Amino acid sequence: MTPDQLTVPRRESLRRALQIKRAELERNLARLEEEAVDARVDSAELEDVAEGVIEDRYRNAMREHDRTLLGEVLHALRKLDAGTYGLSEASGRPISFERLRAVPWARFATHEAERLERPGGA
Repeated sequence: MTPDQLTVPRRESLRRALQIKRAELERNLARLEEEAVDARVDSAELEDVAEGVIEDRYRNAMREHDRTLLGEVLHALRKLDAGTYGLSEASGRPISFERLRAVPWARFATHEAERLERPGGA
């Protein structure tokens, strides 16, 4: 993709997608926090305690995932504001619009991300 392929309408559609994802993640995090506060073990039954532990671990994992993803979305929005959005953080080359449409918070082109995700691929 050449830099001019990320036209103003495309850039704005990606901004909207990022804003929608940010709002979704913020709602999820608020709900998870509320559920954590509401989670009370009313019974000393071992099964209830075990179920509560499992639910807490699940909530914590979801919360961590959503916080990490929210950080990526906010990073992408800052890059949009700075004028560096759509450029790979590894090579500085443009990331394809198709990739950005699929993953608007992408930091790398597909081939770069695959290389980085392989063991020893840094």
